[in-house]
Amino acid sequence: MPRLTLVAAISLSLLLAAAARAEEPVKLDAAKLPKLKLPAKIANGEKPIRVKVLVLEFNPIIPPEAHAPGDKTAKPIRVRELGGWNDCLTLAAGYMQDVCDASGGIVQYEIVEWIDTRSFHKKVDGFNYTPEEYVRCMRKQSTWHEPDGADYAATFEEYKIVPRVERGEIDEVWFFGAPYFGYWESAMAGQGAFYINGGVLDQVKCKRPFAVMGFNYERGVAEMLHDLCHRTESTMSRVYGGWEADKLTSNWARFAANFDQSNGVAAVGTCHWPPNAQKDYDYANPREVQSSADAWLNYPRLESLTRPVTCETWREPYKNRDGKPEYHRNYMCWWFTHLPKAPGVNEDGRVNNWWRYIFDYWSYDEHGKPLPPR
Repeated sequence: MPRLTLVAAISLSLLLAAAARAEEPVKLDAAKLPKLKLPAKIANGEKPIRVKVLVLEFNPIIPPEAHAPGDKTAKPIRVRELGGWNDCLTLAAGYMQDVCDASGGIVQYEIVEWIDTRSFHKKVDGFNYTPEEYVRCMRKQSTWHEPDGADYAATFEEYKIVPRVERGEIDEVWFFGAPYFGYWESAMAGQGAFYINGGVLDQVKCKRPFAVMGFNYERGVAEMLHDLCHRTESTMSRVYGGWEADKLTSNWARFAANFDQSNGVAAVGTCHWPPNAQKDYDYANPREVQSSADAWLNYPRLESLTRPVTCETWREPYKNRDGKPEYHRNYMCWWFTHLPKAPGVNEDGRVNNWWRYIFDYWSYDEHGKPLPPR
């Protein structure tokens, strides 16, 4: 082989090897991971639920020829930066703290490992975006791939998630990805998996079920809490054998009552319908209605306590960049703060601490009754 050809071949080989290394997953330094600020006391003397999380952040590298063709000064950029989207560590920190605060310190997330994958998430049909294809779709120069769904089972295999769940190293998996990465808001996998507003992946051979949250870093903490709120609704509907907003026949239905859908009775409301709402996602509605929301802070001692609520009831603590109340996130925090967290068992046979059904679900059957220890 001529010398120049050999040198070129070696150079190309080194460049390809460097590119491959650049796309290899990287584990974040544990010192950089979000940590909780715990309250001095746990609500009602309840035992904390420690939730160990594995985070997979899918943030592909976009080379210059994909995002700035013809620009010789352009450098590789991550898709999150290209889209101007949110920092995942900041999102995770806000979400973890909001859940901890709303639960009175009962739910304590711990991120045990964070993997920066630097790649696109493979789809269920085996398709994988190239950087050029994804950028064209971002810029509306092409259409998004169908089917959109990510291949969860392949991801569990690639990152050896099942054995880690079975060894008790992790309880929950979070995917962070860009728009059209194909995530359910929340899904469950493994033996005993059930519907939590997404896929039920009970074909995954894991001896213990585990939740998988799908977060979009284009969105904010409000949407992360929104995902958890739908997961809560699905879980509590299962525990109480169903749920219809206009039939207040269970404690869960009475908790979730909103004025327009529940025949003029308002309590804490639902994920989409605050107690005073007149449509979906109506978090900033100034309409005033009488609500029994505060009574649920004393559950199971429900007193005939009502007071007026409007969107100003949850105007704090967060504000948008323009200084106005972030009503969506604030409502989610207000909603979760009212979720029962008392000790003991109710007269209806369900535990008084509903957080246990959401985060300690493998300890209860479909009717909310305790299962024998594994």
